[in-house]
Order: sequence, then structure tokens, then C-alpha cells
Amino acid sequence: MLDVLDLAESGPYMEEGEFDLRVAKLCRELAEEYDIRYDPERVVVDDDSLADAVFDAGLRLASEVGMYCLNARRVIRFSEEQLLEGLLCASSPLTIGRGRDARVLYARGVEDGRRPIIFGGQPGASIPEEWFLPTAVSYMMEPLVDAVNHGRLDLVGGRRVRARSPLEAIATRRELTLLREAARRAGRPGIHLIAGESSVTCVGALAVASERYLRTSDAHLIGVICELKTDYDRLTKAVCFADYGALSVTLADPLIGWFAGGPDGAAICAVASLLLGRLAYRSAYYVCHPNHLRVAGTSNPECLWVASAVGHAMARRAHTPVLGAIWTASGAGTEEVFYEVAAATVASVVSGFHPAGVSSASGIQPNASGLEVRFMAEVAIAVAESGLSRSESNEIVRVLLKRYALSLEEPKIGRPFPELYDLRAVTPREWWLQLYQKMRKGLEEITGLPLGSIDPRGTEQ
Repeated sequence: MLDVLDLAESGPYMEEGEFDLRVAKLCRELAEEYDIRYDPERVVVDDDSLADAVFDAGLRLASEVGMYCLNARRVIRFSEEQLLEGLLCASSPLTIGRGRDARVLYARGVEDGRRPIIFGGQPGASIPEEWFLPTAVSYMMEPLVDAVNHGRLDLVGGRRVRARSPLEAIATRRELTLLREAARRAGRPGIHLIAGESSVTCVGALAVASERYLRTSDAHLIGVICELKTDYDRLTKAVCFADYGALSVTLADPLIGWFAGGPDGAAICAVASLLLGRLAYRSAYYVCHPNHLRVAGTSNPECLWVASAVGHAMARRAHTPVLGAIWTASGAGTEEVFYEVAAATVASVVSGFHPAGVSSASGIQPNASGLEVRFMAEVAIAVAESGLSRSESNEIVRVLLKRYALSLEEPKIGRPFPELYDLRAVTPREWWLQLYQKMRKGLEEITGLPLGSIDPRGTEQ
């Protein structure tokens, strides 16, 4: 990490605008040179040569452009050899969580028949403090859920949390306290957490680097700022978590329609972000979350293609665990959320990801619950166990897209958690459970996926 900090202080000086233009120019040139083109008819990538091209182009982008440090206005540069060596030095598989709640997080392959690890929660969302505990319990009580990545607290005791204030530390500690209590109540005390989302700067993250809060068996997300940027806060988190022993996880969320360009450039940029995050943050595993400048969620066709291309590329060439973020434009309590979850999960799992979600209503509203994550888990396991091919998955996704295409432009935000679950019992309300059962049966008929064969009680590993 000291070498990385040296590079942040001694790398080539550059204005941010100049760096952005270099990223934009090289993404465009690499997409053309490697013949990487978005195909709306093949949102699930099944071309190995295309996946290899995305990886090679991402590797070149990472080595030639580097990672921009906003505070120092300097570029952190690594050679291709260093970037590849970073992947080779990564530990995989990893044991995450503790005791009987421990799981083995492994690098999935394309069309991998092994059961994926299921990450549940509504990451990225602001959760009201009074709902935070029951919402977390709703995910942890689902036996098919292996790990939890939940939202953040923006208000604590009615007080607005401001970055770098003492309230940021208090909010992040409150978040972890509630997650630990949720794990106890759900009978999952050792469950793996990706947590500390209330930490905007390094203040909150440092406040929870303790076995009382974020354990060494847990993880913290460190994002690559769009596009290919970092700052002292993120590097401070990486330094401290490397020393403390908890896992760092690189979050790559390239923005389609921004500096990287269209889906082709965003896929290249995502691979570059993951490779740079491995060295800059010493990440143990990764999350891929493509965004769109205009359309919410990861279930729109362009985001599905980017995720599939990146998952395919990393599975073939990086051999490290990567999670695919499942974010829906629609909120819980709607039929559309199930179609979006199914499409994004099918595309992610067959392309080599472990599914992570569901952030319903794109994380804008806390309209989410454990029930749609149960559905995501059942779809993910069915895809793996049925031996679904990429071409078969593509046809399923195209059918599902027609069911929710209109709602991508005007999403139905659904209902808040208290209208979905009984807050005291933390059980789905009857109407919500009946809708889940209806959509589960309907998806079996539409896709042929054997959801009925999935044991909702899960299996201990």
C-alpha cells in the first residue's frame, strides 16, 4: 500500500478534465480496435472472442490511462504485468463469514453449474432508522441468503448525517450495531456482511474497524469513482482495512453515456476499474454495477449486456470472485420487479457472477424486502442447476424484457417495507406472499426454469 501511496504523490500531474478526455478518447479507440460492439439482440454475451477482447481492452485502458487521484491531481500508473500479477496474487476461493454461517466464495466460470453464493439486501438505499433492523432481519432469515449487503442510515435520532462530521461515525456504528443485532435475531451470528454504507468518507469506515462492529470476516466496499478515479478517503480506507484485516471489495459502476461512451466503452471501463481496484485497494473480490445515464437499474438491455460481457471476461481471464449487482427500476410490491430480477439474475449467473441484490426501486426509495431476494436466489440456483447455456439464457432474458420494457421509462416504485412485511413478526404480508407465489409459478411456465425444485430451506455448506 505504501507503493500505491507513493504513486499517488509522484505520478504524472494532470487536470481532471484532461484525464476525462483521455479516458473518453481511448475507450472509443479500443472499442473500434478490438471490434467490441453492443448487440441488442444478444444481451447475454455468448462469444468467447468478444469477452477476451473486452478483457484485453480493459487491461490496456488500465495500464495506459491509470487511476486518477483527485486530491493530488496525479495519475497512479501500473504496468500490464503488475495488473496481471495482482490477479495472480489474489486469494481464491475465500472463506467469508464465521462458524456455521461461513461460506466459500469462489471464482465462478461461464455457465458454471455450481451453486452461486447469494448476497441479499438493498445496497445503496437510504433506510429509515426505525425500519433498519426488521429490513435486515427479513434478508438474514432467508435460508438461501449466504451474505448480506444492506443500505445506509442518512438520519440518526432525527439528525441529518453530514460527511466528515461526528454523526458519520455515529451513523456507521449504528448501522453495524443494527446489522449485528439482526444477525443474532435471525440465528445467523456469523453471516458475512458487506457493510459500512453509512460511511461517505473514511471517517465512518475507521469508526467501525473493530470486532464489535465490522469483523475481520466481513467486508467494506471501496468504489472506483466514475470513471477510473480515486481519492484520499478511498485510499485511507484501503490502507486501514489492509492493516486491520477485514476484506476490501472494489465496486466498479461505469456509467453508460458518460466519458466511457456507450455499452462497449462502459464494459471496457468496468474491466479496467476492477483491475485497478485490485492493486490500488488490495481488494479480495469485486462488485460490477453498470449504470445508465438515463435509465434506472441494471435490468435495462444495455446494462445487461455490459454486465454479461464483464462477467464473461473476468470469468475467462481473471479467475477471481465477482458479484453482479441486481438493481431494479421497479420497487417491491409490483409484478415488474419479479421480471426484472429474473432477467438480471439469469444474465448474471450464466455469465459468471454471484448475484447481489435486490436493490428495488434503484435504491432511491426503501421499497424492498427479503421476499424478492428469495426469488432472486431461487432463480440463480435454478439457472446453475439446470445447466442453462448462454444462448438459452439470452432467449429467456429477451422474453422477460418484453414484460417490463415500458416500466423502465416510468418505473413503478412499489411500496415501503411496512406495507410489505409485518414489522413485529418480520413476515411477508399475505398479499405480498401471494403475489410472489403467483410470479414464481408464472416464471416457471414462461422460462421452464425448475423453481419448484429449489429447497427454500437452503443447504449448509
